[in-house]
Amino acid sequence: MTVEDPLFATPSSEDIERTMDILGENGVSLVHLQFSDIAGGGRTVSIPTALLPRVFRRGFRFDGSAMSGGMRQVEVDLFLMPDPSTLVVLPPLPDRPRRAFIYCWVTRRGGQPFAGDPRTILQKQLNRASAIGLDYRVGIELEFYLYKGESLATASFESPHVSPSYFSDSDVGTALVRDHIVAWTHELGLGVHGAHHETGPGQQEIDLRHLGGIRIADQLNSTRQLIRVIAEQHNMKVTFMAKPFDDAPGSGMHLFQRLLKLDDGTDLLRGEDGADISAIAGHMIAGQIRHASAMSAILNTTVNSYKRLADGHRAPAWATWARVSESSLLRVPSTPEGTLTDIELRSPDPMANPYLAIAVALGAAVDGIEQKLDPPGAFDENLVHYNEEEFARFGVEQLPQTLGEAITNLTHDDTMREILGHFIVDQLLTVKRAEWDAYRRHVSPWEHIQYGEL
Repeated sequence: MTVEDPLFATPSSEDIERTMDILGENGVSLVHLQFSDIAGGGRTVSIPTALLPRVFRRGFRFDGSAMSGGMRQVEVDLFLMPDPSTLVVLPPLPDRPRRAFIYCWVTRRGGQPFAGDPRTILQKQLNRASAIGLDYRVGIELEFYLYKGESLATASFESPHVSPSYFSDSDVGTALVRDHIVAWTHELGLGVHGAHHETGPGQQEIDLRHLGGIRIADQLNSTRQLIRVIAEQHNMKVTFMAKPFDDAPGSGMHLFQRLLKLDDGTDLLRGEDGADISAIAGHMIAGQIRHASAMSAILNTTVNSYKRLADGHRAPAWATWARVSESSLLRVPSTPEGTLTDIELRSPDPMANPYLAIAVALGAAVDGIEQKLDPPGAFDENLVHYNEEEFARFGVEQLPQTLGEAITNLTHDDTMREILGHFIVDQLLTVKRAEWDAYRRHVSPWEHIQYGEL
């Protein structure tokens, strides 16, 4: 089985031989074939290392219903095609076989791209950007909580008698876990360039350096897996929920976007003649603001996501941009002379599918650039000082406040449907409508407490 589509290349004999040499030198006996389902969940098929050359050539057939909550009969037989450039050999663990993982394209029989593969959707948008001379790079700030206990309901933290805060080093237990995360990810070449304590108890941030869209999404998934493994070694658990606790800040997955000229690496976002941003940067901002409400269904993909956006802890609630304010949807942070310009997208949370999140962000940016859309004025003040009437007067749109609103907005945005494809949009709408309906029908303990004695 060979992949003929130009979206991705069939591994060469040299690539396969090099991969097998690395696995042999490290004594790897088990390879995890990694792929992403439509909703963003990581999926794994484990194979003996000796079978990998055959899988490189023919693919690994699997039940396509794993991609979503069930597929039409024609989608049942799908194939995993490993990408040798993504190989990661895991450090040895006691009483475990030496393991590695490798990310895969999901294809149909004959090697044709599968319309429901998030990795393929992102590659199409990267190709679209390349066709007009753009090189899109993304860095990621990933936030999460480390805790002890059987579940979030019984969570406890390492330092109950102190109040760790932003960049705090007083939470000794989580600091040790964080140090191991940084050391492991550096050893494995995963591009983590910083980590620190966040504002919530047990809340952490890991910063991934800028890479091309596919590589950064792969590395984000790899980093998440390593965080879980390392936390378990320290008898701790990790949650990537957007808002796991009532009285603590939510966790974001901020995208730091760069746009370079493909042929020479010129920074296309930095302004000239005294301007802090370029015209292209303005078009990019305008495109992402135009599609922000529909993108929310991808960037904030669960009912829990909207509790983070409403918690008042710097998460955006309005489709604005700024140079300073961290409560805006988009921010252009200050950068030293000679440093590439970033446009930070602040609404995504860690439960989003990174491939689809980056795909819609890039697709919206390219739409703004191609149409030469003009951005609204920047809101550099703290947005809490504005009310709904004032935002309406400025023509500022409120971001969806519920998953239900986001789903409705996605159905009405033809550009998002074009970016994601009919298959993924229809599958997501089916799954997320069912999730939203189940949530609306659920009677919570809070309601029992508030209304049970009325």
